[in-house]
Amino acid sequence: MSNEFKPTVFADVRESIDVKDHLKELGCEVFEKVLTPADYVVAEDYAVERKELHDFFRSVFDGRLFEQAERLTKTYENACLIIEGDFVNALKYVRTPQAFWGALSKVMADHNISVVFTPNEVHTAIFLYALAKKLQEEERRKIAVKHKPKTYTLRQRQLLTVQSLPKIGPERAEELLRRFGNVRRVFQASKRELLSVKGLGEKTVKAIIEVLDTKYPGLEQ
Repeated sequence: MSNEFKPTVFADVRESIDVKDHLKELGCEVFEKVLTPADYVVAEDYAVERKELHDFFRSVFDGRLFEQAERLTKTYENACLIIEGDFVNALKYVRTPQAFWGALSKVMADHNISVVFTPNEVHTAIFLYALAKKLQEEERRKIAVKHKPKTYTLRQRQLLTVQSLPKIGPERAEELLRRFGNVRRVFQASKRELLSVKGLGEKTVKAIIEVLDTKYPGLEQ
């Protein structure tokens, strides 16, 4: 229906293209921005962090989860964590399941963040759409993207700089910085060096090199 309410969602530029496409198919207005912190903003003072299951486990053990939770709640009054994947099956192979539930308890109790489980990107998009529609249509909340760069540590700024490269999320940024030692070396790495980094394939490396080496439009020949 042409007069049906269409919620608006701000999505981080580095977030899943599939989730964004599904949101648009559902009738959502999607605007891409560099969101820091958060992966999605669905209403004024309401942000959402999305983690695929493997990234969630890694962020628990390296401490990133709690750093992100703290920054999220310092910036937005309300926040939600989406954990995406087959966590029931995954828990069968976890040696210490109490670490999984303990991390969730800490996020919820210490930071007052809601936790939602979705099986895949389609259902993540459905949930985001439903949440945005409820908050914006029924409660008349506005969209407000907030930034608090002063709260970033040097390590966080380094990671964000590397994540500005094509197809580079938090995990790959971490791998690149560990491999090359600093941001400058990441940007100076050759194709062969980039391909030696775990998780980087031909397509990703090609996209990175294209951004770094293509002459800026408008420059004299």
